[in-house]
Amino acid sequence: MTSTMPKATFCRRKRLLIASFIVVAAVGVLIYIGVRGSSMCYLTLAELKSRSDTTYGDKIRLGATVVDGSIQSGADGVTRFVVTDGANTLPVSYAGSLPSTFEDGADVVLQGKLAPSGTFEAASLLAKCPSKYRSSD
Repeated sequence: MTSTMPKATFCRRKRLLIASFIVVAAVGVLIYIGVRGSSMCYLTLAELKSRSDTTYGDKIRLGATVVDGSIQSGADGVTRFVVTDGANTLPVSYAGSLPSTFEDGADVVLQGKLAPSGTFEAASLLAKCPSKYRSSD
């Protein structure tokens, strides 16, 4: 009877070890999926233009300036405009509500993805009006 006790103890430890490994692996996979899904690459307009063929569909955060006279609100509720970094331009479409500081020449941070058509499809838009942050001389 003493020869079966150690074997039973060994089997319990083996099952516990396997169950622990499965739990740790499952938690690791869930963490990886969560971090990957929420991570977003921040690019300048020049970087996006140079990598455009490899970034289609990727979540991107983009900083740029709205080109004067480019803002157009469509009947479908989509606002279309063009952004620039001074050297490059990119058309943008945005279907959300616009912040009160969104205007020509405003610095914007866009979150979204680059479509194969070359248009940046923004899911969120943050804007600031540069004139509000300048000192009055």
